Amino acid sequence: MNYWGKGHSFEPHKFITVSGKNSSEVMESSQLVELLKIIKPPDKEYLVQFAAVGLFNNGRMRAFVGPLIAICLNYPWQDQDHSLTKDAVYAALFPRQDFVAGKLEKVMVEAQKVVRSFLLAKNYAREENEFQQHLDFAEITRKEGLMARYHLSMARVKKIQEEDPWRNAAHFQKQILLEFAVHYMDSLNNQGKGDINIINLLRAIETFYYLRRVALLSRYLLQQRIAKLDVPDLIRLQIEENDVPERHLQDLPQLKINFEIFNTLKKDVPSVSDIQLLLDLLQQHEKAIDLETLQEFYAYLRNFTVLLLTSEPENEDFNLILHNLYKDNLVRGYLHYEGKLSPGRYFGVASNALKVRQFDWALDFILRYKEDIYDENEAQDIFRFNMANYLFAVGRFDECLDYIPATSDFTTYFLFGKRIELKAYYELQSDLLAFKLDAFRMYLSRTSHKLLSDTQRQLNNDFCNFLLQLISSVHGDQKRSELLVKRLNEKKQMAEWQWLLAKVKALAVR
Repeated sequence: MNYWGKGHSFEPHKFITVSGKNSSEVMESSQLVELLKIIKPPDKEYLVQFAAVGLFNNGRMRAFVGPLIAICLNYPWQDQDHSLTKDAVYAALFPRQDFVAGKLEKVMVEAQKVVRSFLLAKNYAREENEFQQHLDFAEITRKEGLMARYHLSMARVKKIQEEDPWRNAAHFQKQILLEFAVHYMDSLNNQGKGDINIINLLRAIETFYYLRRVALLSRYLLQQRIAKLDVPDLIRLQIEENDVPERHLQDLPQLKINFEIFNTLKKDVPSVSDIQLLLDLLQQHEKAIDLETLQEFYAYLRNFTVLLLTSEPENEDFNLILHNLYKDNLVRGYLHYEGKLSPGRYFGVASNALKVRQFDWALDFILRYKEDIYDENEAQDIFRFNMANYLFAVGRFDECLDYIPATSDFTTYFLFGKRIELKAYYELQSDLLAFKLDAFRMYLSRTSHKLLSDTQRQLNNDFCNFLLQLISSVHGDQKRSELLVKRLNEKKQMAEWQWLLAKVKALAVR
């Protein structure tokens, strides 16, 4: 579609200005361009056509909205050496007109509304929203008095629900909408007979409530282990009093599994039997659980194994179990979410592979999946942390130091970076070790209180204290080695416990 009239077209290269020499603000910094950059190539022409529809583009500047969208969609934003300025766009939209402050911004605001409407419409039209589409259409026909069409649409809504293979929270959320629609219609035509569908509506609400409640309480308990949380009395009481009627546990495998997860998370440390029970339940009911929920359940299973490792770090069998779980879940797609890996998961898979000395597998994983890291802004630093971890594991300590980023917005990665830096300096017998150790201890004592949980601070403080004892020890001192081993065995949950144990035992060797 040509917005420029016969014989006219927009040529992006005519409006390129060198970056750093722009005569005005660049378009790339605008919210409009931010939205347009997520439009996939197949949808670009549809968006231009959408902008021509008066129903969605009906503002005072509507004549200029389509051309502005076309300019931005066709501009080569990937060219980092050049930028498109607002002055250039203004000249293209309003040729031979004097500049009027705020005029282009008004067009941009209207264009942004059109793009937003396009994205919402495209999302709503997805096949997986068929239930909501038919339910909404039924409501429209009911209000307009087209009762035959209403009943046809409602029959389609019910059929979609009956054919849904999953009995998860999303299913029962839809069931609530369906039962409420029936209840509302029965109420309008109340003849004083029956329960006007209240029983079915309450049953759907109750089922949805337990599914969501147990899942959210489980997530809260897990979050409590990794973040500093002040637990409100209301949440504490819900955790203490959380119970589920047996009828729901028998009817809904997903709820039964989540309730087992919740009860396991209430323990300080899960047992091997807890992990085996969860694995058995997952394997027993796997075909009845949707992919997204399976991903979450297997994530809990892996987390429980990690917690067990924290309590018994000397048991390398648990590392091997976790490694096999990671490999299995990676192949089956359970580690990815919407095609992406979370930074924590990316690190966990590689780190555990290194602990079981699967060095080649770990390096292959780090390199193969580095483009899959979820947070694009932090992806390069996350990759560098993982490469530093690999290089340390294979004894390339100088290279390891070169890969460690100076800082990170992820507290866990920041702490890891500081610890692996200290470990590398120890292995290299560097004179910088004492200085770096003092700096990290200062951070933990003075600046970390608002950022770290008490547990995080304690585990890292213990690491620093034992590293200091290690530095001050003399090689060949058998008694000193035995004493430090004893102390370490009393604090098995401290950070870098296995590495410290190996170094303390090495003290006994001259």
